[in-house]
Amino acid sequence: MIMGERIIIESVKDALAVASTIVESAEEEVAWLLQPALLVFCFQFGITNKSKMLIEKGGHVRGITKVSGTYLDPVRKLLDNGEEVRHIDQYQGAFMLVGDKKESISSINVNIEDPSLDDPIVAFWTDDKAYADFLIATFDAAWGEAVDAEKRLQEL
Repeated sequence: MIMGERIIIESVKDALAVASTIVESAEEEVAWLLQPALLVFCFQFGITNKSKMLIEKGGHVRGITKVSGTYLDPVRKLLDNGEEVRHIDQYQGAFMLVGDKKESISSINVNIEDPSLDDPIVAFWTDDKAYADFLIATFDAAWGEAVDAEKRLQEL
């Protein structure tokens, strides 16, 4: 069995840079699970523009986050870009982004209330397809339990 390359990422800023690269290189699909406070950085790093470009080329972007009153505008903008977004009530700090089911970045504990770019994290980047398959299976299970973000926005 051949294992892909693996790198440990140690800051929010570096994790966002890696996520941006993954989205930019994706040709078909991106799936993400993200803490809502980090959505703002996704806009600042241009990740959402890259997602929009992928969608305009016929790609597909799905995301899961906790939709709350504080983050209504970023979620609306994602929906306007054509991303499919779902809401989960009990966000537990997991973070993942998978591009084309082959390249990913993930972390199991990114519970930062008021994140800054220099905050330390421990995230894992790999191009191991087996790991990406595991993350997508986990994402799909969460997706099945999550609520459509549009419905959640109407409730708020």
